[in-house]
Amino acid sequence: MPAVNISDSEVNAINATSIAFISIWCYLMIIFGLIGHILSIGVFTRPSLRSNPCSCYFLAATISAIGLVAINVLLRLLQTVYKINIYMGSVTICKFLSWLFLWIKIQHGWFIALASIDR
Repeated sequence: MPAVNISDSEVNAINATSIAFISIWCYLMIIFGLIGHILSIGVFTRPSLRSNPCSCYFLAATISAIGLVAINVLLRLLQTVYKINIYMGSVTICKFLSWLFLWIKIQHGWFIALASIDR
C-alpha cells in the first residue's frame, strides 16, 4: 500500500471546504424545505381538499415535516459548522432531545402511513 503524503495545509483546506459545503447545503435545505412545506400547507388547506380525510393526514405530515426540517437540519448545522453541541448539557437534556428528534422523524412517516391506510 503506497504511503500518502498529505500536508497539514491540504488537510485544513479539505476540512474548510467540507464545512463550507455543509453550511451552504444546510441553509439551502432549510430555505427550500420551509418554502416547499409552506406551499404544501397552502394546497392542503384549500376548501375543496378540507373534506377529504386523506388530505388532513397529508397536512399533518407537512406540519410535522416543517419541524423536521427546521429543527433537525438546524441542529446538524450547529453541530457541524459552528461546533455547538446541545447534547453536551446534561444526560437528561441529551435523552429528551434524542427522544424529541426521533419522535419528530417518526411522526412524519406515521402520518403518511395513516393516509395510506385511510385510502
